[in-house]
Amino acid sequence: MTQQKPHSPAAVEVPVSDQLIDGILEKAVQVAQRNVERFAKLATLARAIEQCNSSPATRAKLLFTFDEIASNAESDAKLDAELFEGLRNGQVLKQELRREHGQRAESFPDVSIAALPTTTKH
Repeated sequence: MTQQKPHSPAAVEVPVSDQLIDGILEKAVQVAQRNVERFAKLATLARAIEQCNSSPATRAKLLFTFDEIASNAESDAKLDAELFEGLRNGQVLKQELRREHGQRAESFPDVSIAALPTTTKH
């Protein structure tokens, strides 16, 4: 008589797609936190400029700092938007390729279509 070992669950592997989604969400959270910090700094500076009763040089310095933070935030926001748009476009491209592959496979069942990967290794 053979004894069967109780089935112990193996380490659960996270699918690559879930890992990608987790990575994207982590990046989105980091971007949002960075934006919160920058907007808080801008709000603090705006209040300081509004209440500033000091010299024009001090006020100019505060305005320069405000402009610097705002410009950096704008540049980073553009890069973040391009990053997320690129990720979205890559997903749209994959869906289109799958749809095309499905349509062609139905038209020509003996022909298989190979698509080049949309990601590059660095």
